[in-house]
Amino acid sequence: MMKRISLLVFLLGFCSPAYGATSSDFDADGISDRAWIDEESDGSLTWKASLSATNATTTLGSLGKSGDEPIMAQWLGSGTQIGVVSADTTTDTLKWSILDASASRIDKTFGKPGDLVVAGADFNGNGTADAAVVRLANGKATWEFAYDLFVSASPETATLQFGKAGDRVFFARVDGDAFDWIGVMRKGSRNRSNARMRNMVTGQARQFSRLPKFASSGARPRAFPIRQASGADLLGFQVEKSGVTQLLVYSFSGVKVAAEVVPGSGVVSIGDFTAADGYEIAIQSDDESVVVNPYQGEPQEVSNLGGTPVDEVSIAVQGDTSSSGSNDSDSGGGESTGGGSGSSGGGSLSQCSSVTSWPGGHIYKTIGSEHFFDVRRNTIGIVVKPGGRGPFPGCVNAIDTKGKVVAKLGLYARGAGWEARYYAGVGCGSGTPFNGASVASKARANTNSSGIYMNFGGVCYGPIEASQCIGSKQC
Repeated sequence: MMKRISLLVFLLGFCSPAYGATSSDFDADGISDRAWIDEESDGSLTWKASLSATNATTTLGSLGKSGDEPIMAQWLGSGTQIGVVSADTTTDTLKWSILDASASRIDKTFGKPGDLVVAGADFNGNGTADAAVVRLANGKATWEFAYDLFVSASPETATLQFGKAGDRVFFARVDGDAFDWIGVMRKGSRNRSNARMRNMVTGQARQFSRLPKFASSGARPRAFPIRQASGADLLGFQVEKSGVTQLLVYSFSGVKVAAEVVPGSGVVSIGDFTAADGYEIAIQSDDESVVVNPYQGEPQEVSNLGGTPVDEVSIAVQGDTSSSGSNDSDSGGGESTGGGSGSSGGGSLSQCSSVTSWPGGHIYKTIGSEHFFDVRRNTIGIVVKPGGRGPFPGCVNAIDTKGKVVAKLGLYARGAGWEARYYAGVGCGSGTPFNGASVASKARANTNSSGIYMNFGGVCYGPIEASQCIGSKQC
């Protein structure tokens, strides 16, 4: 039986299709297929899906490399295409790439390294996904749009100044229209957050001032849209703290619509995953995977996918932020919110309930002690001195500055002269027996930085340099 705390309240019906066809439906049965990415040993990305009609796994193609941002969406107006955005530092551009139905690759150039990439939305309402980037300059956010990027040889473009430094970018449908509005979330009065929204078709602007405080303070989880059969989208938020993943769903009026909690660090994706009315929310955590349909109430347990789940919502900084920056104060490490938009690409700093500097009572080692003769001798480790700061979960995730997990450290022991000891290669980390140099290389490939954080059950300590010991005389 699943160990889960269910807090579903006042549930509303979810979602019409994203553009006029079911999202991520690769077997054309009218139900979304759960899709994921496997990162191969050479850093290449293999895309797969579990087909709803047969439960068989199909390979969608090989596209992209470690560090690219997944942008799966309905780019051609028919079906769903896999895609990535990669930074080309030699030309100072972003390259957007997809595979069409014949597995032929289509490449487009749009944006600059360091831009906040926004993918998966249909801003003009014609049934085809549009591309957008957001760039911060002089404290103001400039949006650039390329409508129907992969359909037209010369896509229509637009530029708009909307938002400011510190805002959290998102998109959603406000009035049940057939197109998405751009949005920014910022701190409001008292214990509230404000969402400012702009309709790119009519130019109309609206403000919603009763959204929860956590959306603009602390870790500031990014809002992601959840379609309803009619009316405005709901806004979902993924919050990770105290060793659990919490999914919270609100209406634009600030009413909490639903909440679900699963143990462990989770990745969220959205789609029409069952035959029941409306879209579902899939949550894949370290411990379990469930699909939640608001009409049904009770979550349905499903199998874990082999890799990182993805869906058709993606917002993340791509490339070096040193020159152009990003609109979010994700600056210095943009986050990926695909899968929930919050999930695609493998995580975000929104998984951290708090981010704080490395504690004095924690020792970080890039290799183990010489007296070890097992796997610990050659892996990263954390040793917490007696009286050191907790929490002390069973598994610690080493995450890069974009929030992607680059290694796991299992709890080896409590006590015996130490508050706690964690090592890669042990327990949950048995699949990632890496030393500090390897972890630094993985982080650098993803973010151009070898800085990492250690996520202790939602409390993230760092950043620290993955290849440099802290508090140890032995390495």
